[in-house]
Amino acid sequence: MSEPGYRVVRVTSKRQFTIPKTYFDKLRLSDKVKCYLEGERLVLEPVREDSFWDFSTDILRSLVAEGYQGETLLAEFEARKKKAARALGSMIEEARKEAEEGKGQPADAVFGELLGEDDV
Repeated sequence: MSEPGYRVVRVTSKRQFTIPKTYFDKLRLSDKVKCYLEGERLVLEPVREDSFWDFSTDILRSLVAEGYQGETLLAEFEARKKKAARALGSMIEEARKEAEEGKGQPADAVFGELLGEDDV
């Protein structure tokens, strides 16, 4: 008898569950995963260090949710990708200036604010 295409896992009272080893190994998961809702499904995706600053999937997901399709989707994707890159560049420059002036916050405080205290 072959295995089903899914596994049933138990969720603890603290909302925790164990990812089956075969899935964990196949996806090459580390200590963090990207988690989001897709309709009525909870989706977990690997977080790759080399794609930390790549917002492409998030941009595309947003555009599809907004109803973009075909060539219009591609054009809007390129426009938003450029905006995201410019915004990130501006944030880096602003942080550099604040650091030179002795202003700003420690990195753990900034990431705590951006990601939530549990994710730092």
